[in-house]
Amino acid sequence: MKNDAFLQSLGLARRAGRLCFGYDSVVAQRFGLSAVFLSSDLSAKTLKNLTYAFDEENVKLIAVGYGMSELGYAIGAKPVGIIGVTDAGFAKLLIGKLNREVTE
Repeated sequence: MKNDAFLQSLGLARRAGRLCFGYDSVVAQRFGLSAVFLSSDLSAKTLKNLTYAFDEENVKLIAVGYGMSELGYAIGAKPVGIIGVTDAGFAKLLIGKLNREVTE
């Protein structure tokens, strides 16, 4: 299991109560989300349905290089493929952590 800054920040956002996860929860709260993170092993059908649901919204859908089990472990939940961030500050922090890991 990777112990990197993105996963740690994701856990921090969960403890702060700024995340929703799972397809139904994320789609239900789509109007208040700043970013949505997608696992690397998300099914094509789920991705298609999610992009359709967020077609009119101004929300970033970001694919990450982590599997469902890694994301679930980071937030202290069962394996999860879709994580929505409800706070703009946490969304910016998480996107920054992803960009930093890609460039390093």
